[in-house]
Amino acid sequence: MFGKFSSEKVARETFFFDGIRCFFSGIVEFGLKNLALMVAIRVFAAPKIWKSLLVSAWFAGYFITPITQALASKTRRFTTMQFGRMYMFTIALAIFFSTFAGSFRTFLPPIIFATILFKQSDPLMVDVYGQNYSPNERASRVAVVLMIFASSSLIFSPICGKLLDINLKNYGHELLIVALAAIGSGMSLSKIPARVLPHAGKSIFSNFGTLFDDKLFGMMSLWWIFMGIANQMTTPLRTEYLTNAAFGVNETNLFVTHACVTVPIIFRILSSPLWGRFFDRSNVVPIKIAINIFLIIGFWMFFHSTTRAMILAASALIGIAYGGGEMMLHLWVTKIVDSEKFSRYMSANVSVVGLVGLFSPFLGYNLLHYFSLQQISIIASMLLLVSIFGFFTLRNHPRFADS
Repeated sequence: MFGKFSSEKVARETFFFDGIRCFFSGIVEFGLKNLALMVAIRVFAAPKIWKSLLVSAWFAGYFITPITQALASKTRRFTTMQFGRMYMFTIALAIFFSTFAGSFRTFLPPIIFATILFKQSDPLMVDVYGQNYSPNERASRVAVVLMIFASSSLIFSPICGKLLDINLKNYGHELLIVALAAIGSGMSLSKIPARVLPHAGKSIFSNFGTLFDDKLFGMMSLWWIFMGIANQMTTPLRTEYLTNAAFGVNETNLFVTHACVTVPIIFRILSSPLWGRFFDRSNVVPIKIAINIFLIIGFWMFFHSTTRAMILAASALIGIAYGGGEMMLHLWVTKIVDSEKFSRYMSANVSVVGLVGLFSPFLGYNLLHYFSLQQISIIASMLLLVSIFGFFTLRNHPRFADS
């Protein structure tokens, strides 16, 4: 599974320009995910339905990647990075238009469109990683750029928050910076060596078929679903636990930000190189089991603790799990298929992630009507244990022998 572009020179070029791309893309992600939501709430007082659409756009973007990737492959004219550049330039244009909005009805549609489009680059990057990096260095290199991605978001976020505290009207200037970052990301993508996107099949839905045609991939995706539901349904409940006085914690906004955002991101960054080395030297089964174990312990500690130290420790464990999860999301399909199929399988994989993300938060809040948060954490742990068992049964599959 060593790509045709794989050479030391191409690997160095890819690594350098992908690092620049990730720096800019981290700013874009924060702008679309966090800044846009703050603006929707505090500047335009957007109704709940619009705020829900904004949050759901991330998972909707994941879900439709098999279709957009299949459509892109039918052109047979552009490389993966040329498509990526077009995506980012279009995103920059949409964000630019949003700065002229006078209400949430004109602000949110271009932001939602940009958010959905932003997620279409993930399968393209997996194709590049598969082609341009050798298997024994792939995850280690990707771990570094993922650290850059998370770090730029971590740096940009407090600056945005401070400027908004000074004057809410500063959001327009901040969004212009995000638009410029999207242009920078697109220009960086154009410098990365890439091939023409492999043809996905006759139907635009062909990529979805990999979930059913490939038994191993389908089973791995099934057990990933159990893990994804457990994680996604508890993510908003962690904030609920810390902010809702009914649960007896009622922490400050600053502490909630540290526990739910800052600490998980820091430990996600710090753990990425370790996960990268683990990935390069192992098959995916022990990694996925390890991620689940970190989540089980983290969830249990978080929802059964009232002290700040224990909650922050739990957040650190969850952040470590996220570091591994981010690595697996980008690369695990490279362990089970040849390079010609990387983008197809990745698009199907992130589609599953999107589907889980669309309904899991609603499931978590509905369970809260019938169970306590502590009981929900136990339910999440049981789902994770099912996931562990499922992955364990696949540990000796012959396709893992050479990975």
